Amino acid sequence: MRMCISCRIRNEQNSMLRLQYIEDKVISYRGYGRSFYICVSCTCNPKKIKGLTKRFKQDEELFVKFLKERK
Repeated sequence: MRMCISCRIRNEQNSMLRLQYIEDKVISYRGYGRSFYICVSCTCNPKKIKGLTKRFKQDEELFVKFLKERK
């Protein structure tokens, strides 16, 4: 069980996106280092996406495109 950093809901690990924040960029998990999980429902919610882009200081359009590629 893992927790989504956006909505704090616990889900199975394989049903969530695992990402990393390295050098001011959000990327897919590389297999080492610290990471975080985002549930699929938060990747579709515009309000949650806006909060995540502010938290990680990302461009909103690029972040949405990145999340859609990872689904």
